[in-house]
Amino acid sequence: MHSVCLQSDRPLDERKFDQWISKVLAEQGASILRAKGIIDLKGHDRRFVFQAVHMIKDGAFQRDWKDGERRWSRLVFIGKELDAPGLEAGFDACRT
Repeated sequence: MHSVCLQSDRPLDERKFDQWISKVLAEQGASILRAKGIIDLKGHDRRFVFQAVHMIKDGAFQRDWKDGERRWSRLVFIGKELDAPGLEAGFDACRT
């Protein structure tokens, strides 16, 4: 077991993120024990909280970003035989 942590100071494109994470879970879900994160999606004033177990994902907009709070995305995958470079490249492609 190991983890892969991804971060971005730039907002993510909502459509690209949804397509990418859906593909990752469909193709690698059996190796992913858990995934979770807080995502800054472009055009939204609220934090998107994401979680997944294997191929099952869920997410919802939670509270507003606070004034002065760092707006950034962070996503952690925990699993076995994770493709860290592939995950990083896919995540980076979601940036706006």
